[in-house]
Amino acid sequence: MTEMLIIGAIALIVLGPSKLPGVVRAIGRGLAEFRKATNEFKSTVTSEFENAAGSEVKDLAEMAKDLKRKNLASNLENYLETAADVLEVGNKEMKKEETDSQMPETDSDMRKGGLETDTDVSEKKKS
Repeated sequence: MTEMLIIGAIALIVLGPSKLPGVVRAIGRGLAEFRKATNEFKSTVTSEFENAAGSEVKDLAEMAKDLKRKNLASNLENYLETAADVLEVGNKEMKKEETDSQMPETDSDMRKGGLETDTDVSEKKKS
């Protein structure tokens, strides 16, 4: 508190009583703009993270908040098991999406790519 008084007294002496209110207002506006930009950045990062991460991370965040509120160690094991299950399901879904995007979906897609289908192989064996 005393530091602020000393800084204020020095500013009053250096700037004078006529310029000091304008300088303080300008500093206040600058700080307000900085806070606004910071809040916009936070909200943008948060929304992008939520969009990229999906509902699994939201569920984990809710569980963490609930655990903090209740502060119960007995529920920790249940929360960790649930979190592990959620992450495992998400990992399996990601791997499935990767393999689905790499593999042809139908026999005609496989034939277009020059691959033999199970039907083609069984027909060759019959011949």
